[in-house]
Amino acid sequence: MSAHIEATALRALLTQMGGDREMQRRFVHDFVHLWRSRSQRLAAALTAPFPNAEEAHVVLLSIRSSSTMVGAVTVEATAAMMHDALRDGDIAGSVRHIDRLNEVGERACEDLAAMFALQR
Repeated sequence: MSAHIEATALRALLTQMGGDREMQRRFVHDFVHLWRSRSQRLAAALTAPFPNAEEAHVVLLSIRSSSTMVGAVTVEATAAMMHDALRDGDIAGSVRHIDRLNEVGERACEDLAAMFALQR
């Protein structure tokens, strides 16, 4: 598969969608095309003059759940670290991982786009 995408998760997603490959493709398409807005929304929530931990929590949950479903294991793991820091009240600790999250997120999206022949 790829260094950023776990094949078993993609197969599980297909199974959850009743074997409908077009529905799976749409889900992956949405993940890829929503990535930048999710990452920007997270950065805005965490780096604003008055960080919005609740908004960051919601975005991280979205990133984590959708990453798990498409098999973006490194994205999910990085988001989990950020989420743990946020839950501990360590906004600065969460912010420290934004660049890494963006890096692995972009790589996962590139891999998924190639696998599913998606335009970016």
